[in-house]
Amino acid sequence: MNDKQRTTVRADIKKNRLYITLSSPVNKSKLDKIYTDVRFCVADLQPGFDVITDLSQCSVGHLSGISTLRKIMSFLVIHKVGRVIRIIGEMSLLLKQLMGMAARFQGYKPIYVASIEEAEEELERPIKPSALRFQINQRQIEFSTQETTGAGSLIDISTSGCAVHGATCSLAPDDHVDMVIPLHDAQEELCSFTMSGRVVSAREDGFAVQFVAVEEEQKKHLYECLMSEMKREMQ
Repeated sequence: MNDKQRTTVRADIKKNRLYITLSSPVNKSKLDKIYTDVRFCVADLQPGFDVITDLSQCSVGHLSGISTLRKIMSFLVIHKVGRVIRIIGEMSLLLKQLMGMAARFQGYKPIYVASIEEAEEELERPIKPSALRFQINQRQIEFSTQETTGAGSLIDISTSGCAVHGATCSLAPDDHVDMVIPLHDAQEELCSFTMSGRVVSAREDGFAVQFVAVEEEQKKHLYECLMSEMKREMQ
């Protein structure tokens, strides 16, 4: 059995990178061991570490393993993971189904690629995304510009920006927009974040915004609330 086919977890300290390779089948007991290995490896890495997970040779043998997968995601977020790359190869029907299930959970949004070479290339790009993006389900936000006001639902959000769909009115690229975003904190209190931003892309029913003039303390609070939202759904 070669390295590609074995289930392994290793840390590359020089690159500040975590590598996870999953072989088939992936059952709960195997995922529990992976969770333990991930915790040991992350202890050797610095905040902002990237993760490459190779799923190209795996299938999940038991749906009870989903809870452990989500525990791993939560652990990585708490320890301030950077970019998350998933290698999916030639997607099987089962893997497509798992991706569909993951889309219904609140958590970070990974980048999907076809091979390890593509994953490494993605992480070597000179422009690194400024923040991990979280999927927050069914969360209504309000927004306003000088000309209009509206509402919509979050697709995803990070400390540097967000994407909205189902917008009640259309915006255009470079519009300045003020947004009110409700999120729960660690005490289950509902916080309203007022964020200003610039529209970087737009379509008829949605848009993406890059936040501007965000102070470090506000970024920290926003990240903590995003972590709380992720853990809140797992309870």
